[in-house]
Amino acid sequence: MSQNDSSREVACTLTDEQERERSEKVRSRLITTYLGFEECENGVTIRFDGADEALIAAAQFISAEMQCCAFAEYELTVSPPYEETVLTITGPDGTRQLFRDGLVDRLEAETA
Repeated sequence: MSQNDSSREVACTLTDEQERERSEKVRSRLITTYLGFEECENGVTIRFDGADEALIAAAQFISAEMQCCAFAEYELTVSPPYEETVLTITGPDGTRQLFRDGLVDRLEAETA
């Protein structure tokens, strides 16, 4: 499926309790390496430092998210000189706002 496949419903399948628990785990794993984000046409690009911990945390995040947000596409990029780990999340309309509200805003609040 491509990110332009509008037949996929943009919805997280976690309960409110599961989402609260997951968001705490996400913050604790990702916040220490978070550098910033940019919005892209169909999603968000989130930058972390190039430490091994950032790569591992981002991969664990993707693994968990694939189970509850199956509409999204996840791309993890690490390029020389390995100073940043870049996570790009894209999908149908609504993906950018869902991950902006559910992930990016929380990471931003923790670094403010």
